[in-house]
Amino acid sequence: MLDYLILNGTIFDGSNVNPQSLAIGIQGERIVHVGEAPTRSSAREVIDARDLFVCPGFIDTHASTGLGYMLPNAGDNKLYQGVTTEVIGNCGTSSAPIGDLLLPTMDELAEQIGFTFQWRTLGEWFTQIENYGLPFNIATYIGHSTLRAGVCSNALEVSSREINQMADMLAQAMSEGSLGLSTGLVYAPGSFADTAEIITLAKVAAAHGGIYVSHIRDERQNLETSIDEAIEIGREANISVLVSHLKAAEKPNWGKIPGIIKKIEDGRAAGLSLNYEIYPYTAVSTKLRTFIPKDTLKDGVKHLVEKLENDDWRKHSSDWLEYRETDYDAMMLITESAPGAPGMSITEVAEKTGTHPSDAVVDILINDPDAWIVYHCISQDDLDTGVLWHDSIICSDSWSYPVNSPNPIGNPHPRTYGAFTRFLEQYSLGNERIPFGHAVRKITSYPAEWLGIPQRGEIAEGYFADITILDPANVKEKATFKVPRQFSQGTEYVWVNGTPMIRHGELDNNVLPGKVLKNQ
Repeated sequence: MLDYLILNGTIFDGSNVNPQSLAIGIQGERIVHVGEAPTRSSAREVIDARDLFVCPGFIDTHASTGLGYMLPNAGDNKLYQGVTTEVIGNCGTSSAPIGDLLLPTMDELAEQIGFTFQWRTLGEWFTQIENYGLPFNIATYIGHSTLRAGVCSNALEVSSREINQMADMLAQAMSEGSLGLSTGLVYAPGSFADTAEIITLAKVAAAHGGIYVSHIRDERQNLETSIDEAIEIGREANISVLVSHLKAAEKPNWGKIPGIIKKIEDGRAAGLSLNYEIYPYTAVSTKLRTFIPKDTLKDGVKHLVEKLENDDWRKHSSDWLEYRETDYDAMMLITESAPGAPGMSITEVAEKTGTHPSDAVVDILINDPDAWIVYHCISQDDLDTGVLWHDSIICSDSWSYPVNSPNPIGNPHPRTYGAFTRFLEQYSLGNERIPFGHAVRKITSYPAEWLGIPQRGEIAEGYFADITILDPANVKEKATFKVPRQFSQGTEYVWVNGTPMIRHGELDNNVLPGKVLKNQ
């Protein structure tokens, strides 16, 4: 007896880009039948998917929910987009392992966000979130900055003993199920690492079958050399490289994406395993402090304010912002970091306070070193080129905290609620720049294959029953930059491991069927 039988739908199975007319049977956690329709009496429940598109559950390769899993409604925004698996631990930051030097930070975060901190290793963290329950499947990388912050007392002078400590922690985490190593080379303390240090750690991940995923060192003026560094790490460590959320930020760098794709294609032709992920927006969301010189953070965030209150450091930061040709009009605060924020541009803050925009940035950081912004700095042509490349992987780059935190600190980027819906709506369903079957491949079977996640990402017999059913006429992103906390529409059904999470567009918050997916 089948638990569910899906009939009359248009099937896009994740691997075959052409639609098919097939019946799908679910029993327990698995898809057990794909083919001719059995009798309706063979299932406890029959779903008539006439006029609907049936797809594998979507895989978000770049998320940062992490600590938010231990809070209620952690996955609502993703489930309404059809996401059934997300990969976290990106941009150099992961929930584990926690070295001794990170303990005070974790205690502070636990109090601020509202979770219970009771782990040190990746395995212990997996146990804690499995005991709490997951709304969908998760996998994780190990963050280089997390390793560094846990063991390195001086960000500028890392000893061989500390590198060995990081390598040992990474090796243990890989054996406990991590998918690989991530770096955030624009964020302290990872930004202070040289290439040799990263190669050493990438070799550890490679030895355990992992990949290397990187928020590269610069997505602006030094984009090309930063891509070259990622390719060098892949070559020297003999590891697959996934470039995080590819972009060419700020107008002087627009038009660089075709050249970056050429570098990736040339590396592939030379035998390297290279790829990138991308989200379908021309605006980024990040911490404002990433726009000032990295040496202001060499002593850690806790000393940033006292540095910026010094006239020399203030001028150093202000001059750097001008040198980088920062577009202050396009930079919008999304946290309560200045009078009237969120929703004001840096230019508006400067006008209100009677200062130059570069000085306004410094003043905001003195008031709130953790200020978050949305920055409209990407060319639509570059974005389209990146999305339309045949092997690009679509992601959200979303951060669910503070979305579901008891203590929200501001508004999220709309990608948190709408990245996958927007991708399908704007690139496939709206004008068919990408055939729908190929669009589905970019968010299902291809990322599963690339990340080494078995039995996910396809509608096939024996695979786990992660399934999304869409109403193609009704798929719409509702989230906006001004009102981002709006669920996507058009997702009619979602199953996670054979358990229905959405029926007739309504979410069931009473079940948590997700699994931790580990490196195989």
